[in-house]
Amino acid sequence: MSRPGSNLHWLLDHADFRRLWGIGAGVGVGRWLEMLALGIYVFQITGSPSKVALVAIVRMLPYALFGFLIGALADYVDRKRLLVLGMGVAVASAGSMSVLAALGLASYGFVLLVTAALGTIWVIDMPVRRRLLVDAVGPDRMPAALGLDNSTNYAMRAAGPLLGGLIYQWLGVEGIFAVSAAIYALGLFQALRLGVPGGGRAPGTALPSIRALLTPPPGLFANRQFLIMLGVTAVYNLWCFPVLGMVPVIAQKDFLLGPAAVGALSACDGIGGTLGALVVGLTARTGTLFRYYYFGVLGFLALLMGIATHLTVGPTIVGLLCIGVCAACFSATQYGLVYSLSTPETRGRATGFVSLFISLATIGHFHTGLMFDWLPSAQALAIIAAEGLAVSLVLGWLWWRGAVTPRP
Repeated sequence: MSRPGSNLHWLLDHADFRRLWGIGAGVGVGRWLEMLALGIYVFQITGSPSKVALVAIVRMLPYALFGFLIGALADYVDRKRLLVLGMGVAVASAGSMSVLAALGLASYGFVLLVTAALGTIWVIDMPVRRRLLVDAVGPDRMPAALGLDNSTNYAMRAAGPLLGGLIYQWLGVEGIFAVSAAIYALGLFQALRLGVPGGGRAPGTALPSIRALLTPPPGLFANRQFLIMLGVTAVYNLWCFPVLGMVPVIAQKDFLLGPAAVGALSACDGIGGTLGALVVGLTARTGTLFRYYYFGVLGFLALLMGIATHLTVGPTIVGLLCIGVCAACFSATQYGLVYSLSTPETRGRATGFVSLFISLATIGHFHTGLMFDWLPSAQALAIIAAEGLAVSLVLGWLWWRGAVTPRP
């Protein structure tokens, strides 16, 4: 077993890892810049938490519409080309939003359109970029590589809202999207320079049929641990992740904070997640990935219940920092679980099924938006946490009863 320090040195010396790592970091900071900016912008022009939640729903729609198809394509098509295509779409979308916002033409409807286009970058990340990353470093260094990759994403998640609040105050929403477009352009340049094989079908073989692309791989749903993983993924996306999109609403509605302070509060879970992902990368092994995955979600919901009972600035900051650690235990192990529970020929489609469950966040955002529209923030948080905990405990009971046998 290689030492963590030697793994880190080897990874940082690997050119393709650095490129893919940098692309992920750039997409991460762009994502959180945009989410904060749109959370503030849409709330300012509409005054409606449910419309803020609808933006998040639309951003997750590509998971439901294209998640499995993109995952299946990643089993057959050159993954480097898919990554280049995705980065090109991101440059065009963010650039157009910046221009139209500067001209005063960025209506709520156009915000939804751009949001949907940028959501495709989330969809291609796991089956394309992360698979290229693991292919570049090998399965032995997978936990360390994914831990470092996720820690950087969380660091960008922290930096994004902090920078976003300041940029929004200085330059407005058009400045945010101009920065995002520049970041995506740099990622496109790095994607064009990748040397890792992109995979795809062998030369001379026929293109797969639509049926082959859309048919589940044989035996995939016979894997009980994979089924429990899908259940935990559903819980996170229905009751955990959507709440983070309400942090700008809580900061403005309950704490009466300005844009810069909203950004600082929104950065707290990213700061905690940076530390959590580093710890996962240094300590996790293939056989322990599921434990991190499950207990990360359980801890997130327990902390959310704690915030609901003490919804003031201080406890919320501490709670969000700890929630970030728990969220990192979930996200830093997600692709590692998919990779270890599927065969090389089916990893794209397995990832596609996970993407379908990630798309449940559309329902989660809708539910969260309604709760915050109908109820005071503390009551909304308590109900959301209680619902998620109930389902999580059932999944945990099934796991410990032997429905899943974790790998040694």
